[in-house]
Amino acid sequence: MSGWVLAWIIGAVVVVVVVALLLLMIRGAARAAGKAEDILAALRDSQAHTAALWALAETNGSARRIVKAAAGAREAIEGGVR
Repeated sequence: MSGWVLAWIIGAVVVVVVVALLLLMIRGAARAAGKAEDILAALRDSQAHTAALWALAETNGSARRIVKAAAGAREAIEGGVR
């Protein structure tokens, strides 16, 4: 077998190995992208389902003001005597 034929065979084997590795990398990247989209969708769902929690501080403030106003009204009605 001449050197040229051997070089061509080795070159072809190297090309096949590189193509196979690239295909594996592309498939892995596609899977990772699919999983990332699923994770992003789950995060959006959890954000939508917990939106009320972000307004909890405002709700607590409103409740405190209502309780304070009710206590003031009670004092005014009772004449400040308990």
